[in-house]
Amino acid sequence: MSKIYSLATLNRAKVAIGLDLSSSSYESIINSAIYAEKEGYAYPILVCNKNIDVDLPIIVSENVEEKLVSLLINGEVDAIVRGNLSAYKTIKIIKSKFNCNNLYRITIMEIMGKDLMLAPVGIDEGDNIEDLLEFVIKGKKLADKIGIDYKIGVISGGRLEDKGRSKKIDDSLSRAELLVEKIKKMNFNVEHFGIEIERAIKYSTMILFPDGIIGNLVFRALVLIANMESFGAYASALSKVYIDTSRARTGYLLPIILASALAK
Repeated sequence: MSKIYSLATLNRAKVAIGLDLSSSSYESIINSAIYAEKEGYAYPILVCNKNIDVDLPIIVSENVEEKLVSLLINGEVDAIVRGNLSAYKTIKIIKSKFNCNNLYRITIMEIMGKDLMLAPVGIDEGDNIEDLLEFVIKGKKLADKIGIDYKIGVISGGRLEDKGRSKKIDDSLSRAELLVEKIKKMNFNVEHFGIEIERAIKYSTMILFPDGIIGNLVFRALVLIANMESFGAYASALSKVYIDTSRARTGYLLPIILASALAK
């Protein structure tokens, strides 16, 4: 089992979770929070726009996204999970409050019995090599926190022998090769797998996609279509713990566990 579970139990942090009661996923969030509290992973607090009858602490606010972020900023909780709140509103507030343009979100999944990090997964992230190199640095810090070896698998738009099939493929392969050269100079363990993500997953603990749109598509295919479990996306650029989640999730236990694990 992932070390993340034991870290969460050890920390048992105060984790606030955003709850939009108009969404069909709200019951899943409540059930996940109750289970996390029962099993000793965290002390969950629900943040929503009206009071509800549930055996958990609740904070009611007309502006739920603003309140959720302020709890983190003011140190009233150890970590926050977006839950099923608006991504646009929540992330806009976070970027403003923390004065940053890029959250550098890194998703953690348990695949083939091991923890696997995927980045970038935000559609507005990872547009240039400098951003991808920053993901490499932040990924190492996250790997150290959750106790896993750090091996980077770089993904691009074709097999390595596909050079010459089209300019788009050639550009993608060349960009990935340049990225690998720079990562090696940073003394990290890295390999370029081209489009063969199936091989990269076996070798790596950090999958680095060409950009956030491709990363988000892969994440959605794995989690929302193939029903694989995800711990959510850790905003590695922040000084405090924020876990981003998809409103299309069917369960929110793992993001709560990750938030608690990283909170202290």
